[in-house]
Amino acid sequence: METKSIEQLEKDVWKNPSEFPTDMIEKCYRYRKISIAELTNEQIRLLISQKIGVEYLIGVALEKLERNILTECDFYEGDLLVTISGLPTEFWNKNKTEFLTFKDLVEQNYELIKSELGEKKFDELINRIENGI
Repeated sequence: METKSIEQLEKDVWKNPSEFPTDMIEKCYRYRKISIAELTNEQIRLLISQKIGVEYLIGVALEKLERNILTECDFYEGDLLVTISGLPTEFWNKNKTEFLTFKDLVEQNYELIKSELGEKKFDELINRIENGI
């Protein structure tokens, strides 16, 4: 599956507009064409934040968090973690195994997350998890 792009997996080719309304839309358009295995941390973070191909990217993102819970993309240490924690409850309800993996990763890295992201961000993350996201 990781050798295919989101575009191929979804079997949905977006039409190439003559002009993109925003830089982010252009990035999403381009990133959907890259094989999942070749996407950078930032490309994965951006696509997940825009709810694009999440069902195909969540496994890869969780693997990255297993290796480093504070995986840094373009913004700050832990931005992939924060982005994933922002996925809607509906997604997590349909993906219980992934939710439990995410929850376990956060619990295993409790102290590191708290010390690096700060008390406020950590509390928000824990509250979301305890409430089923």
